[in-house]
Amino acid sequence: MRISSMSLDGGRAAMPSDSQARYAIATVTAAGKDLALTLREKLGKEIPIYTTPRLADDRVIAIEGRVIEALGQLFQEVDVLICIMAIGAVVRAIAPVLKDKASDPAVVVMDEKATNVISLLSGHLGGANQVTRDIAELLGSNPVITTATDVQNVTALDNLAQSVNGWRPELREFIKPFNSYLGSGRTVYFYQEKDWVTDLRGLTLVDEEGLAAVLKGNEPLILLTTEKKDIQRENLALIYPQPYILGVGARKDVAPAVFREGFEEFCQQQGISASEISKIVSIDVKKDEAAILALAEELGCPFETFSKEELSVVADRYPQSEFVKKTVGVGSVALASADLASQGQVLTERFAKNGCTYALAKAITKK
Repeated sequence: MRISSMSLDGGRAAMPSDSQARYAIATVTAAGKDLALTLREKLGKEIPIYTTPRLADDRVIAIEGRVIEALGQLFQEVDVLICIMAIGAVVRAIAPVLKDKASDPAVVVMDEKATNVISLLSGHLGGANQVTRDIAELLGSNPVITTATDVQNVTALDNLAQSVNGWRPELREFIKPFNSYLGSGRTVYFYQEKDWVTDLRGLTLVDEEGLAAVLKGNEPLILLTTEKKDIQRENLALIYPQPYILGVGARKDVAPAVFREGFEEFCQQQGISASEISKIVSIDVKKDEAAILALAEELGCPFETFSKEELSVVADRYPQSEFVKKTVGVGSVALASADLASQGQVLTERFAKNGCTYALAKAITKK
């Protein structure tokens, strides 16, 4: 897959999707190794398992050097680190390499009998809480989750932002106070222009009329909008949802204005704003297509492309164009690209106008 040089500003936006996330399991006992092998099978993933040289065989990888140093290295290389060992050893190993909650990976700790599964680090942004729940369900274990919002059964600001693919580094300063407000039962007002968010636990909803009144005060407010706003106010968390991926195809050298016109009509048809697009995808022969590049630049989103071989894996799921197949080697471009980029979460049929095609898919957000 080729990625163009254009990309969204800011740091880590979310943990990679579950199929893309880099997992590792580490253990130091024979019982732990057996559990690791069982867990890998139940998760259905090609996860490397690291253990001591004494226990290593062709199914696992031998740790070189001291275990604590190896864990610290793994921590910096993966998205999800599952440790089957004493929690104290894990804490000592990762302490020197901790950075912040926006970049640290998920760390989950288990005992070798799988009695308890503990979300140790990056419960929300890293996804450790959800990984803990998944493992506990698979193994019949007790999930141990201590984040206040989860304990109090309310939503969390970081989870909420990621659920609409709206996380950005500027929200980091609001996580601790807003989640504290929610966990302690304090009023946190919430307004969204569309029904993007369904998990409203602990939030106090306001309508458009009520929003105007809330904005005059300083009570905590979470505001979801498609338009960039410059509001000078304390306790305001602004979230700009980007829940969609746009799959496209275009005839060679189509005028940018023509391509943009088709995109606008497609957005109107689907009832979405252009700003809700998180990225554009197509076939690699279109990587230099001026009209697509111009739209990506205008939207400030990445433009990614797939090879015809990659697209052919899913193209047969969708209506085929013999002309397109003869021209680029695969009979579906917009839909197949959207399918690959979203892991099959295509939301619309193909829309075609003036030799340009468009399809919408759900953006991959943190599990």
